[in-house]
Amino acid sequence: MKTAPRLLQNVKGSIPPADFYRAELPTMPPPRGGGWREGGLCPFHNDNHAGSFRVNLETGGFKCFACGAKGADVIAFIQLRDGLSFPEALRQLSDDWGV
Repeated sequence: MKTAPRLLQNVKGSIPPADFYRAELPTMPPPRGGGWREGGLCPFHNDNHAGSFRVNLETGGFKCFACGAKGADVIAFIQLRDGLSFPEALRQLSDDWGV
């Protein structure tokens, strides 16, 4: 079993945020370039209007300007979306992405 710091390093280094968000956000428009981009409909509230949810394709950060959901990386996204602790989110990402 990998130690937590090593697992964290492996997850952050192995899951490109652009690939993660393409897989997790089916309503996200095709990304062009890096940085902050429209993420489609916010997965954290009953969103009907695209445009208020943004993702950073370089860092994995996310923010919804409608409901206020935000986080610094894909781990925080999984924690918030699935109600997981930090270690649980790391393990889920590791399992789901084969890290």
